[in-house]
Amino acid sequence: MLFKNRKRTFVSILLVLLVVSALVLPMTASAGRFTREQGFMRVPRGATEAYTLTVGEVSVTIPPGALPKGGPVILIVTTGPRGQFLANFGPSYRFQAPVMMEFGDAEVVYYHYGNAQIPLYTGDLDGDGDSGEIESEHFSRYSGWF
Repeated sequence: MLFKNRKRTFVSILLVLLVVSALVLPMTASAGRFTREQGFMRVPRGATEAYTLTVGEVSVTIPPGALPKGGPVILIVTTGPRGQFLANFGPSYRFQAPVMMEFGDAEVVYYHYGNAQIPLYTGDLDGDGDSGEIESEHFSRYSGWF
């Protein structure tokens, strides 16, 4: 009889531990993951208004005349568990007018050129009181921290 009670107690404790670990483990597994989001828009030929694509805390605004022939705009943002990010803008364009890129509240972003990372200090370009903005005449890869 004593053996059956110990066995029953052991099985009960084991089941409770399994249930608790099933609830806790998914949270610990996702705590250190990178997330990847992407967005797409098409700027029409001869656009007369600005077009903005936003993915998470990163966005790009294409002003009128910057892309006279129109075309697709793709933004892929990978964000890490500590707020670090990598933003890929594409396809490769040379714009007729500067486009504005926003990187959340990042004070500096790094332009990836070959094997180098060139720091670019952001500012408040649109007058909304938030920094994290740069202007560029081409698409590339940028990284930083939110």
